[in-house]
Amino acid sequence: MKRKYLNSLSKLALIAVVFSFTSCREKGGLASEYMPDMFRSPSVEAYVDYGELRGKQGNDAIRYAMSARIPVKGTIPRGFTPYPYENSIAGEAAAAANLKSPFPMTEKTINEGKILFGMFCVHCHGTTGQGDGSLVQNGKFPPLPVKFAPGLDIPEGRMFHSITYGRNLMGSHASQLNKEERWLLIHYIRGSFMGLNPNSSVTDTANVDTANVVIDVAKTQEKVIKK
Repeated sequence: MKRKYLNSLSKLALIAVVFSFTSCREKGGLASEYMPDMFRSPSVEAYVDYGELRGKQGNDAIRYAMSARIPVKGTIPRGFTPYPYENSIAGEAAAAANLKSPFPMTEKTINEGKILFGMFCVHCHGTTGQGDGSLVQNGKFPPLPVKFAPGLDIPEGRMFHSITYGRNLMGSHASQLNKEERWLLIHYIRGSFMGLNPNSSVTDTANVDTANVVIDVAKTQEKVIKK
């Protein structure tokens, strides 16, 4: 009796397997999808012309849906402040004349800028700002025309403009450094190389130690490259 029961159960299982492989197929012989929204996401991407992507170029109901509308001209992300000076000679002159750092230059901001200088600038400008970094010494770039030294008169707005858009062989650093970091970098250059005094004696020991480590690593890299 038990054996007969097992045989019947096996036959039913075989029928179920065959049925699952041969039934519930869509047109063209494709099997139906279980929970298709898990495979084909129903999410709607912003600013996508679904009328064109779906082959319905004439369907304005899809093309001009809320998710596909272009933002109003002049729209900016929340919390973002546009840079008002264009990448031109006139824009650079305007930045030099009008743009000032929104942060006071202190020993703390200078030390924070020193860390950034060791990350982004020392390879070309050198550890002393004389344009003799490892890339210059190894012939990757010609000697830099600007040497940061006391008495060098470069308005801070012009420096910010140059870092934002790039100048000569130096490319734009706007994607690597946010606006605050660009100003910190300028504070370090002006305070350490150009002889300008900070506005207060605020210090941050942790930043000083980190900055010294970054510069020491850069010096070690230069010695290794020279060898």
